[in-house]
Amino acid sequence: MPGITCVYDCRKHLPFPDGSVRGIFCEHFFEHLDYTEEVPIFLSECARVLQLGGVLRLIVPDVERYLRAYLADGWQALSAIRPLDDQHTDFFLGCRYNTKMEFINTVFRQGHEHKFGYDYETLAFVLRRYGFRQVVRQSFEVSLRPELAIDQAVRASESLYVEAVR
Repeated sequence: MPGITCVYDCRKHLPFPDGSVRGIFCEHFFEHLDYTEEVPIFLSECARVLQLGGVLRLIVPDVERYLRAYLADGWQALSAIRPLDDQHTDFFLGCRYNTKMEFINTVFRQGHEHKFGYDYETLAFVLRRYGFRQVVRQSFEVSLRPELAIDQAVRASESLYVEAVR
């Protein structure tokens, strides 16, 4: 929310009372959580601290979009998602890819920093499993709570935008 920022290791606990938060914004963070160990704790904590009707906005790399682009001929579809130059050098990471599978592995794994890849179906499933009653696929800068539409434009082409309502 405007004027309120909290920096905290939220893999174990969120430092807020039950039902005290209107919205939570997470951009390119959730994929760094371990699916079996950390995701259940984090989502349960988000559901605990959110007010009834509160919104969790998750933005992650869109694995489905990447896989569809991988299956297309050539590099054009991948370059449309993530900026690459003519030599297949990554604008974000600075590395050059020799094959499309090298590209896919680098994006999905990011030096073992990414722990899990998400499509909408999987993200919606896990959100419902841990206490969210409504899950909505959104798009860049479109939110159920306008104050949560603070997305980075540079990541828009590669991102999956999902909101969950407690």
